[in-house]
Amino acid sequence: MDTNTITKLITTIAIAAIPIIGAYVSKVILGNKEAVNLIQVLSPLAKDAVVAMQKLGATEFLEGEAKKSGAVKIVNQALTALGFSDADETLIKNAVEKEYALLINELNQAYPQMTAEQEKAQEAAAQQASELAKAQQALADAQARVNALQN
Repeated sequence: MDTNTITKLITTIAIAAIPIIGAYVSKVILGNKEAVNLIQVLSPLAKDAVVAMQKLGATEFLEGEAKKSGAVKIVNQALTALGFSDADETLIKNAVEKEYALLINELNQAYPQMTAEQEKAQEAAAQQASELAKAQQALADAQARVNALQN
């Protein structure tokens, strides 16, 4: 036999084996209902968690890793509540990253993220507002004393 015939024989066997292997893998996966159910619920849960963390990032400054770990925690809690207590952490992280990659442009337009500088400016404004409120209260107290002394 020449090498061309051997190559054709190996190719033919491989092509014939692919559907058989695929059918076996599908049977095993479909036979495990919990895995199928997990795959069905994981994507929507990951999407909702990513959106929730993006919304949170619009009102307070969060690093990217903090948003990711928060989303993973949300998905993990939801899966536990649904009865999937042994969900693989890597699988959850991958689902969160996938949904983030699919939604990032849309989410950044809908929920612009707060930067560290914006958070500092917001804290400074809140501090100034607090000091102003204290000063106004002190002025009101002083005015009340003046009015009481005049009467």
